[in-house]
Amino acid sequence: MAPPSAPRPRCLRRRGRSSAPSEQELKASVTARVLALPKCPRGELEEQWRALWGSEPPRHGSREFLIRAVAYGIQAQAFGGLDAKTLQLLRKASQPSGAKPKPQRSRLSKGSKLLREWHGETHEVLVLDKGFAWRNETYPSLSSIARAITGTHWNGWAFFGVKRRAKEAPANG
Repeated sequence: MAPPSAPRPRCLRRRGRSSAPSEQELKASVTARVLALPKCPRGELEEQWRALWGSEPPRHGSREFLIRAVAYGIQAQAFGGLDAKTLQLLRKASQPSGAKPKPQRSRLSKGSKLLREWHGETHEVLVLDKGFAWRNETYPSLSSIARAITGTHWNGWAFFGVKRRAKEAPANG
């Protein structure tokens, strides 16, 4: 006996068919079900989610997300989901590797000084091991210093004119 299939949205349920559909009919049926999802009320999308995934849909999931997830579930149920190798790669990618991530090298060396003139006043910032010093106070980022100087939000690296490394520069810029 075949496992029961997920209930169809009411707007798409078949009536009076007892034989197994051919491959062409299956493709047409899945296509029709997927194309009809945007017209289904949210309640039916949530019902489909529960039937396909066996859990409650995300409380704050958008309607578009529900449509896409249900469409994928319908197709995976009809034609099969991801192959074993892909599932294994996804499981491996989702687990911590055990290796600690390498700390990102700072673009600026400890002890470097950054100078910026703003409204006729020159501001000097000293690069520390962890953070930056300006006017005898320590700040966690250049952006926080730029905000203190200007009173508005700035990208600190842009405000102080710090250039990107060659490998970080955009290809078209």
